[in-house]
Amino acid sequence: MHKITSQDLEYFKDSSEVTFPAQLKVAETELVCTDLLRLLAGKRMVCTGQYNDQRVLFKLFFGASYKRRWVRELDGVTLIKQADIKTPELIASHCDDDSGIGYIVFEFIDNAKTLDTCLNEAKTTDDRMLFFQQALTLIAQMHSADIYQKDVHLDNFLDNGNELYLIDGDQLALEKGSNGLSDKRVIENLAMFFTQLFQWEHEYIDGFVTSYVELRKKAFPTNFLLSITQQLADYKQWREKKYIEKKVFRSCSAFDVIKNWRVFSVFSRKLDRCFVEQLVNNPDDFVEQGEVLKSGRTAIVVRIQLGDKAYILKRYNKKSQLHQCVRSLMTSRAAISWKNGHLLVFNHIPTAEPLLMLENRRGIFRGRSYILTEYIEGCHAFEYFEKNESAIEFDAMAGKINKLVKHAHQSGFIHGDLKAHNIWIKGSEPLLIDLDGMKKNNGEKQLIEKDWSRLYRDLGKREFSQSLFRGVVLK
Repeated sequence: MHKITSQDLEYFKDSSEVTFPAQLKVAETELVCTDLLRLLAGKRMVCTGQYNDQRVLFKLFFGASYKRRWVRELDGVTLIKQADIKTPELIASHCDDDSGIGYIVFEFIDNAKTLDTCLNEAKTTDDRMLFFQQALTLIAQMHSADIYQKDVHLDNFLDNGNELYLIDGDQLALEKGSNGLSDKRVIENLAMFFTQLFQWEHEYIDGFVTSYVELRKKAFPTNFLLSITQQLADYKQWREKKYIEKKVFRSCSAFDVIKNWRVFSVFSRKLDRCFVEQLVNNPDDFVEQGEVLKSGRTAIVVRIQLGDKAYILKRYNKKSQLHQCVRSLMTSRAAISWKNGHLLVFNHIPTAEPLLMLENRRGIFRGRSYILTEYIEGCHAFEYFEKNESAIEFDAMAGKINKLVKHAHQSGFIHGDLKAHNIWIKGSEPLLIDLDGMKKNNGEKQLIEKDWSRLYRDLGKREFSQSLFRGVVLK
């Protein structure tokens, strides 16, 4: 069995670096970890394992301030128990100064899924809303006990099909005022919870707030709903900014970075490291050897193959020496496309997954840039609507494209070049591609109209246009 130490725990950056089953000795106790559930690099590992011949869940704390985080988890579990809320039983805990590790052993809940997993598996909107309502019921119970989760999200709720459990005591806090949890705290906490709704599901918030008030059996201010929706808008922007600034351009559990005088690259840890290094060192070799899909003055797009997997590699060209000079100190188009792709993924808008972004550099000056995305078998909308399909199928696809674009607009994004070639059809589902022109919309209706007008020039005269442009106002 593989043995690990506290130094190993602090070194691990992602699950690929951990070999299971693994044995860890803390003081005189041997912990046997069988499967990794979560790794927060340098801080915490959650895994299943064996303890006294019983299947359990381990939470391991290490790195800087490990003892403070271990205590915070235990304090949170105590708060949950005091509120009489269901949570996995605490079996054992210990903090060892010599090894620099704290651990907590919980009972393992069989056949349990987080509500976030349930949400992702849901087939209908009604099913999704049911999971939100389940979580809301526990949130109301927490608030009635003057406690709240500082970062309330659906991964903190566990469902085994019969009962709902509250987990992650580390995020629990107590606010004991003269009248319990303040209205201000309630508004902030509910707004943070509702950020997990898709933007087009916000119509359900009114019903959720009504349900929450009934569960609390307490009077709230007349502007309670309005205050929540206003706070929600602020939190949505904050979460997007936090995700982009703290994850997608930095080394973390999902991404890694190569940075030196001549290159800056950020890439998904899903990619093979050897492949990444070859691509970063010689990107133009891959472009030259790839199958050209599109070539122009501003960019070239090729399909490249690595083993049995295909990818799309796009190189952004410099138009002239003057253009290169002007662009050298600006954010590269690859970086913009990388950020926009992840913003769409974060907001559940279908797109090709961005896997790598590369900038050639000379110090602070940027040269050519590149973006690698997953390859998706399919065709663009122009080609799809030239196929020999039935009018019913064309009409159905037009309706799906209508919904896709509206969802992007509702989420605050303007594509910027919404032509038929930039809508890709994968099987029977559309997605958005070519994102370097995408921008955030600050409520300007003319930008939305401009997006639709560009698509209308391509497909506005077709027999399915009524479905494609349903509910769209064009001047």
